[in-house]
Amino acid sequence: MPTATKSLEETGAVRVELAIEIAADKKRVWKALVEESGKWWLRDFLVGGDKTKNFVIETKLGGKAYEDWGDGQGLIWFTITGIHAPNELYMVGHMFPGVCGDLGPATGLLKLSLEEKGKGTILRVQDSLMGRMGDETGAHVSEGWKQLFGQGLKKYVESSRR
Repeated sequence: MPTATKSLEETGAVRVELAIEIAADKKRVWKALVEESGKWWLRDFLVGGDKTKNFVIETKLGGKAYEDWGDGQGLIWFTITGIHAPNELYMVGHMFPGVCGDLGPATGLLKLSLEEKGKGTILRVQDSLMGRMGDETGAHVSEGWKQLFGQGLKKYVESSRR
């Protein structure tokens, strides 16, 4: 009976790091990041599209970051593996083929950290992915995080300042 194997060219690892400056204090950015994610998470990033009621980040060890489709249905993006509020959030997630371009199946280790900078905050995003990778995986993931946190979170926080 034949067996299927994947070549080494189809598997690998990618590490993406970026920093986004947000014109708000660290506590405000943290609150928006973990308590108000449904207000800034970009609709284009939701797998469930119009059926998604909310995007939730449960800030507890073992909590989930997930799309809530209602009636107990949805999609888990990440599991929370570490919290040091309001400084760092660690998550592990699984990416499936077709959901994120040429990525998947793969496992991602995501670290979000906040640092004060003057009257503002720097959000540092570190994403380490292992699994099936294509040539454009690193660029695709980096651009996605820039959009989500730069156009989503940053824009939301800065426009909602009082």
